[in-house]
Amino acid sequence: MRYILILFLFIFLFNLVYGSVFDYYPSSISLSPVSPPIILQSSDYPFSCIGLSRTYRGAVTYTDFEALPSGWTSYGGTWSIVSSGYKGNALQGADNNNGTGKASQYYYNTDLSSYASLWVSVKTKLVNLLKKSGYYGISLINSGKNSMYTIEIDTKGNIVVRSYTGSWSTLSSTSIQNYSSSNWYIIVVNYTVTSSAVNFYVWVYDVNGAQVASLTASSTNIFTPSYIGVDVNDVTALFDDFIISNTDPRIITISNLPGSGYVVEVYDNLNNLVSTATSTGSTVSVNIVSDIVVGTGYDGSFTIRYPNGFPCLGYNVSTSDAILGGDSYSLSYSFATTNIGSNSTSAVISTYISGSSSSKSYVLTLKIYNNDVKPYYIRLILDTSSSISSYLTLNITITTSPSAMADPIRVVSGSVINKFSGWISLSGGSYAYIYVSGYYTSSGQSSTLNLYLEYCSLSNENGVCVFYPIQMVIKS
Repeated sequence: MRYILILFLFIFLFNLVYGSVFDYYPSSISLSPVSPPIILQSSDYPFSCIGLSRTYRGAVTYTDFEALPSGWTSYGGTWSIVSSGYKGNALQGADNNNGTGKASQYYYNTDLSSYASLWVSVKTKLVNLLKKSGYYGISLINSGKNSMYTIEIDTKGNIVVRSYTGSWSTLSSTSIQNYSSSNWYIIVVNYTVTSSAVNFYVWVYDVNGAQVASLTASSTNIFTPSYIGVDVNDVTALFDDFIISNTDPRIITISNLPGSGYVVEVYDNLNNLVSTATSTGSTVSVNIVSDIVVGTGYDGSFTIRYPNGFPCLGYNVSTSDAILGGDSYSLSYSFATTNIGSNSTSAVISTYISGSSSSKSYVLTLKIYNNDVKPYYIRLILDTSSSISSYLTLNITITTSPSAMADPIRVVSGSVINKFSGWISLSGGSYAYIYVSGYYTSSGQSSTLNLYLEYCSLSNENGVCVFYPIQMVIKS
């Protein structure tokens, strides 16, 4: 009986130990989705600049004196075109005392007496004195060519308003700051004829656009100027950038901007930056007093930039036209439609661009954000399933700043020249843009571009690589 009890206890204890070896308790695992390291976001500026159109021109006439202008004539003096202009050529006049007031005039030979008020500007420089002192500048001549007003620089360094009606009379005079006879100066005058007086408002600028003198004058010897031009009196002088305008020629106005912070840049035909201004609203005035007839009097261009510095539009003026002080332009732009897919790993974009090669549109279509702490290497690939209009010329690139862009995907006249963009490194916590630039040569066009954004954990497609689909519908 004792052996039976011992055997029972042995079996009980064995089962207890055996069960404890294989005993376990229930556990649970919680899974939370993690955002992908690279995500797509809507652009900060979801629209495209399409074109720039001139809405107003104040110039009655203008010339840059690259050649003797048609419709002009002289009264006294020797007048010729020389190569020593401020930009390009210039008009040179030497007095011979055979014009009105024993001075010499070269003027636009169209009667302007129907205007009670006009603006006139010219850039001028002294060549040499023919006597002990003299004058050079603007002349406003009556219909009989026996009376005139002059707004001129004298060789002592003053800006002087005078009238001639058989004899000379000085109406007003003031000194020019730091005058030098070897410098170019810009004279701007606005005159207004009333029933009781002719009033003059005069400014003088250096070639950097800094004001160096101003004055007002008035004459009760009233006549409305019929002929307007330039004048030399006992000197030889150069003239450039001449304009007669019914509005202030010192500025160009750009309207219909998307808002504040947009930068407008004006370039001459030699690609020199003439002036720039930043908008504080939907309209901005660009001061171009330093080059009122921009460049050498033909073509030129505008660049309009987003507030972050990237170009939004490049507009080239026709070679048969010019950029002039007093011009007004209006920007046309269109909002883009952007649909970001689930997990921010795909996108569909629809946008308009220019329908003319004279305007090049730039569009910040998407942002690419690195949600990780380590860098990734990204590029774009254009898929062969894309449908591209033969009128389309386009670049598509990835950029982190206006000065840091990957080599673009290139389409020229509908033909794919390069279907891969260059690689760009995107550091952790930073972003890049997918940046489109180009134009159609015809309106009413549409192209569908099927792209892949490829990103890799290591450069040159080493490591892990992932592809995001992006579709762009680009219209004109």
